[in-house]
Amino acid sequence: MKNVVAFCVSVSLSNFVFAEQILDITKIAGKNEQEVSVYLGLPISCGSSKYGKKCLYKKGESEIIFINKKADWITVEAIDSIPLNENIVSVLGLKSEKPSFSSSNVLRWESKQNLLEVSVFKGSSFCDYAYIKVKTK
Repeated sequence: MKNVVAFCVSVSLSNFVFAEQILDITKIAGKNEQEVSVYLGLPISCGSSKYGKKCLYKKGESEIIFINKKADWITVEAIDSIPLNENIVSVLGLKSEKPSFSSSNVLRWESKQNLLEVSVFKGSSFCDYAYIKVKTK
């Protein structure tokens, strides 16, 4: 009779994101409206805001405010099925790394890949939205 030894290995997956890239922020950040439309497609709608032209795009459920005619404030809504953790930025085309600030409701990276700030906010269970500031505070 042979002795059988069993090992149990537990791996926590809470720090990993297994999600496809939704969009690549680096392809739209700081770009003009025409360059953004090449990547995101034509906007669903556009209007004016206090800071500049605001356009909504289907890809990534994105909203972009063009400040000085450049994509400067970017909101991405299509992340609501992804857990909030430091790897969430990979679905936005950015490198995963430890955030500059972290709480139970928000993760924030400052001066990340030529972006002023990247913030991801928690929804009821997963992420709610990402807010990216390219140049303007």
